[in-house]
Amino acid sequence: MRSHRVILVCLFALAVFGGNGVSAANFDVCMALPIATVNELLHQNLTGVRADVSEEAHSYGCAYGTGGLVSVSVIRPGGAAAFSRTSSRYPNATMVAGLGDKAVYDKSLGTIAVFGDMVIDAFLPRGSMSDTQTMAAEKSLILALRGKL
Repeated sequence: MRSHRVILVCLFALAVFGGNGVSAANFDVCMALPIATVNELLHQNLTGVRADVSEEAHSYGCAYGTGGLVSVSVIRPGGAAAFSRTSSRYPNATMVAGLGDKAVYDKSLGTIAVFGDMVIDAFLPRGSMSDTQTMAAEKSLILALRGKL
């Protein structure tokens, strides 16, 4: 009897927190992808973070740097539907190969990747980097966060 209870508790924890202990509800992108990791991936020295959460839209994000220069967010569940509903907003987007089920890059919106029913997007200011460099940096942020989900 006790072993069945342990199994049920483990299954409940897996359902609520996922396989890595991260809760699906109230997901904290700023904690999952700390500014030190962002700075390391981007070779920058950004300071300051600000959570950007819309629980109604199941959108959990983080803005990094003073004024939110860099942003990363996740929509789950419902990310795939949100991507489909808003894909007309990306008329100049180009497909990104090898990222999720589908991914696009638009220099004004950033890189947006669909993973099942989840979307992860990243945006960097254009600055002195080329579109190819910017997309590669955004892709690295998406993959870093994906590894935490």
